[in-house]
Amino acid sequence: MKKLIPILLAVFALVSCEKDPDMDKLDNEYLVFTNHDTSTKFNSFSTYYVPDSILVIGDSKEPEYWKDDNAQLIISAFVAKMDGAGYMRTPDKEDADLGLQLSYVASTYYFSGYYNNGPWWNYYPGYWIPGYWGGYWGGGWYYPYSITYSYSTGSLLADLVNLGAPEGAKEKLPVVWNAYISGLIGSSGSLNVNRATTAINQAFAQSPYLKK
Repeated sequence: MKKLIPILLAVFALVSCEKDPDMDKLDNEYLVFTNHDTSTKFNSFSTYYVPDSILVIGDSKEPEYWKDDNAQLIISAFVAKMDGAGYMRTPDKEDADLGLQLSYVASTYYFSGYYNNGPWWNYYPGYWIPGYWGGYWGGGWYYPYSITYSYSTGSLLADLVNLGAPEGAKEKLPVVWNAYISGLIGSSGSLNVNRATTAINQAFAQSPYLKK
C-alpha cells in the first residue's frame, strides 16, 4: 500500500480514520512517500551497497554528483537505517544483494514525474543506469508496483534495487522499495539537512517490512 504521511501530521494520520489530508494545505510541510514490492521477501537479503555520492537532477546536461559534507550526512543517515534494519553495507557492489541509489532534485527542468513503464533517469545523463550495478539487465528498469506522481524542486529520492534479479537481454532490474521526500528546501533556499535526516528516519519507520 502506498503511504503518504506528512511528518508533522504523522500522529494524526495514524489515529484518524479520515482520508489523506488536502495536499493544497501541506505546502509548508514536508512529506515522506514510500512504496514497495509486496512480493519481495526482504529478510532474504543480507548485504547492500550505496555509492559515496548523490546524483543531482538539475539544469546541467552533464552528470552532476553531490559529494560534500552535507551529502555525506544524508548518505550516513540512510546507512544507519539500513544497518539498523539488519543489513550489512559492503564496499564492493559486486558483493551486494541490494543497491541503494540516491538522487536530489535541484530543478524540475528535465521532467515532471515518472511512471511504472520506466524511471525518468532513462532520459537523464548520469550513472544511475542498470549497467552501473555490474550486471546485465537489457530490459532496463522495472517497478513491480505502479508509480504515477510528479516531483518538486528540493525532493530527495531513494530507490532500493534487487541486484540478485535474473540477468539477460530481456530481463529488467527491479526496484523493490522507493522513497520520495519533498519539502526539504528551507527559508534560505537551501536544503535543510536536519529536516532531511528526520524525514529519512520517517521513511524507514513507515517501512517496517524492511527489517530483517
